[in-house]
Amino acid sequence: MVADALISNAISDTVGTGVSLRVVGTQMPLAKMSIQVAITGNAKVQIQGRLHKEAPWADIGERRDKSCLIYIDPIWSLRAVSSDTGPGSSVSVWAAWGI
Repeated sequence: MVADALISNAISDTVGTGVSLRVVGTQMPLAKMSIQVAITGNAKVQIQGRLHKEAPWADIGERRDKSCLIYIDPIWSLRAVSSDTGPGSSVSVWAAWGI
């Protein structure tokens, strides 16, 4: 299993660093990717993806305002964007594949 933090304990609106899909030693496409969103307090999170490092970021699904697990088809690069982060709130987002 490969897992990466897209955002870690963000206490203000944040554009997370893009994380690229890396699976060593396999030529089989992955079935699904898992994303866990953890929101403490009030905030919104938008998951974004892109197919190539020069392609624009595009929204995947809807903005989330509650902690949740999301299952998506594999995408080359992922990032999370937090917004409307309230006082005393924090956001963390992780992505895992190969599980």
